[in-house]
Amino acid sequence: MDLIKEINDKYLALEAEIDQKLEKVQAEELKLERQNEKLAETSIHTPAPKVLSYDEALLRNSNTLKALEIAKARLRSRSTYSPVEKLLQQALQNYRKELESLEEVKEKPHDQDTQKVEEVDNLYDLVMQNVIEAKKQLPQKTVDL
Repeated sequence: MDLIKEINDKYLALEAEIDQKLEKVQAEELKLERQNEKLAETSIHTPAPKVLSYDEALLRNSNTLKALEIAKARLRSRSTYSPVEKLLQQALQNYRKELESLEEVKEKPHDQDTQKVEEVDNLYDLVMQNVIEAKKQLPQKTVDL
């Protein structure tokens, strides 16, 4: 008899556990149904779109056109050629070339450590010299007062 009682107790415990899980699922279903009802109510009662008067529509359209023109002008000014960008690109290329040459020197075993230090020190001077030379090549603007 004890064996049958143990089996019944085991299945009663499992049944109670399943009942608890079922109650949780039912509670979640109720929450979901309530949320769906609230969403349905709000979608039914959506306010009608505002109808603008002729003057309001003209004002809105003119403001939209102004905003579009401003955005267009900004994009146009950013896409135009700038000599400063060319200078910076040229300086960057020269800098990369110098770094590559320095890396090649580092890869080769040298006893002349002082030469390496001088090359690193002169790197900044080379870049700045290129920038100054490129600035001199640009046409100067004169200002008449």
